[in-house]
Amino acid sequence: MASLFDKDPSSERPLTNREKIESEVAHLRKRSSVREGPGARARKSAPYFITLVVCGVLWLYLMDPVLYAYHKTEAIRTYLYLHNYGSQSKIDELLATHMFTAEEIVSLDHRTGSFQEYFPSPHDAEQKADAILNYIQSVRDLHAGKYDKLDTLGKIRFVLFIKFGIPVPTVWGPLNPVAK
Repeated sequence: MASLFDKDPSSERPLTNREKIESEVAHLRKRSSVREGPGARARKSAPYFITLVVCGVLWLYLMDPVLYAYHKTEAIRTYLYLHNYGSQSKIDELLATHMFTAEEIVSLDHRTGSFQEYFPSPHDAEQKADAILNYIQSVRDLHAGKYDKLDTLGKIRFVLFIKFGIPVPTVWGPLNPVAK
């Protein structure tokens, strides 16, 4: 076989455009082509996986301000309903969470409206109050380092952050709703 440098390129028949395209398509369909070498798929998925892990860790770190804002919004609705149609014991438990400032409590006590539409029954409002109380207690347990009382997600957050002395934020001002 002759060397490429010894060959005369003018002696070969030139390829037509169709033949050039067909040879390129055949080359690209091979899994071992230059553009898609062995292990190319593994290298493509690694950055996505690392990005997903980083986003997951960031969510675990920053989830409390978002969840706290959601639960405070629900606590406002629950407080208004229970204040007018529910039991005083659940109201006292909600107030014991210190989610509301003194000004907010006064404002909520004087608010009027059709709060009966918030929940179908006082039982549902009490269940919602219990869910809020459980959330607040789990956040307090996480910050206090009570590992045995935490759920699975809380234990993961404890190991990632609290164990290494990284404080997890609970409230973020711009997200925190204000009861007016």
